[in-house]
Amino acid sequence: MKKFSVVVCVCVALLSFGIYGKCVREVSAQIPGAEENLAILRDIIRENECQVGMAFLGYTYETAEASDILEYTKMEEVAAAYPFLQEGTVVDAGGYEIYAIVPGCDCKISVYPTQITEDGEYLDDLNAPYYIGQEDEIIILRCNMSEIHSNVMVSVQKQNMSVQYHPMVSLKDGHLATEAYCYDFSIYHDWEEYHPEDDSSLDINIAREVLSQTDEVRYYLGLGMSLWYTGTEEYIEGRNCPVFVLGTDHEDHFTKENYYAVGDNVVYYYDATGDAWLLLGAG
Repeated sequence: MKKFSVVVCVCVALLSFGIYGKCVREVSAQIPGAEENLAILRDIIRENECQVGMAFLGYTYETAEASDILEYTKMEEVAAAYPFLQEGTVVDAGGYEIYAIVPGCDCKISVYPTQITEDGEYLDDLNAPYYIGQEDEIIILRCNMSEIHSNVMVSVQKQNMSVQYHPMVSLKDGHLATEAYCYDFSIYHDWEEYHPEDDSSLDINIAREVLSQTDEVRYYLGLGMSLWYTGTEEYIEGRNCPVFVLGTDHEDHFTKENYYAVGDNVVYYYDATGDAWLLLGAG
């Protein structure tokens, strides 16, 4: 039976997100090959002159518990490539995204709340840490209520030096947003390499094509706007529909304009005024 021990108390998250900051470590036997794989990754982190390695593991749901979050480290590809992640400490800052954070040799990780100011700058709260890690301790982090900005600041310290990160997924390509001195060890798939048996990824690819062929979206794409999959789904009229966002790329950010959902070749748009998904072209 798995045993969990709470290692840090709960602290209050910002912006009325609720009570988060629970940190849980799973107590288990050493996983075969974990030490060797971890040593290899840390060598790669060092060779790339980085202080930390970070991977986006996927999206979760609002009521997920620590055990649910840790399950992301046991997914087939992740477990095969990075078995040591299963021994990480779960830090729950609230949100829908799961990240694995591996400090470089002799480094330690701390996680703090943050919020965005009116000027679009991060304001980190160093007085209320979610978690202060030990040297070489691996963190499995749940964070980010919004797709636009992070709700945490991750600090990586080594002796008297530190580097700060705000983990996020880029809306441009669904990859981990680029950060200085951070090595991305996420497992990605190329659309062209997907096989028909990969139903979920094929469905998303088809949905994107269907959406791109509508008059409205084709018009906006012709104006230079971009279309990105959000990584989420909506259940609309009995259909599980992947959600896409149409927006404008800027040098330092992406402005979201319209949301669309596609299911069984049926296209919906999100009406923010009525807070409802409506059939595209029916209005």
